[in-house]
Amino acid sequence: MSGCSYRYMLSDSQNAPLARACLETPPEDRVWRLRMEEADLSRVLEHEIINLISMDQGLPNMIGMILSTDHADMIEVERLNEAGESPRQNLRVPVRFESFLYPVSGSWTGRLPIVCHDLSCGGIAFFCNFPLRLMEIVEVVVPITAQPLILRARILRLRPSNSNIPLYSATFVDLIQDEEVLLREAVFSQQITNRDARK
Repeated sequence: MSGCSYRYMLSDSQNAPLARACLETPPEDRVWRLRMEEADLSRVLEHEIINLISMDQGLPNMIGMILSTDHADMIEVERLNEAGESPRQNLRVPVRFESFLYPVSGSWTGRLPIVCHDLSCGGIAFFCNFPLRLMEIVEVVVPITAQPLILRARILRLRPSNSNIPLYSATFVDLIQDEEVLLREAVFSQQITNRDARK
């Protein structure tokens, strides 16, 4: 949101995405006034308790109770508790895109094609025909962010799959703040896109 100092994503108690919002009051206030980015006010008002997930480093993730609305694009929320990192870590979305891996610690060279299975703020699951070593570090291209990212990831495990192609899980390592923010925005946007496609 342009001109917004404090950006938040709103989700319900089951971590389903609701809307993007801009915090219009100082973060230390007990009651927050939030302006919705999308025309999703009615969806937000279906809930009494919501998660407020910070898009910006240094701002707390909160659990809040909706107090009132102006029925246009603003809500007032009473801060109940800090939510820690849990809501942010639960931002995971099934998404399919083709991409590439590049070696960092592996003995192979060149690039390997992959197909993404799901993406989160902390890692990626992908199909790859090439055998990768567990704990190997790779660079993965994530093309669905506002600016394509090349991120380092550690291969954690092989996951069960119905495909003949191995499904790997990897966790991102050495993320910088800007990369984290771009990932968070992309994952949340994809969750909203998936939600709207199911309507």
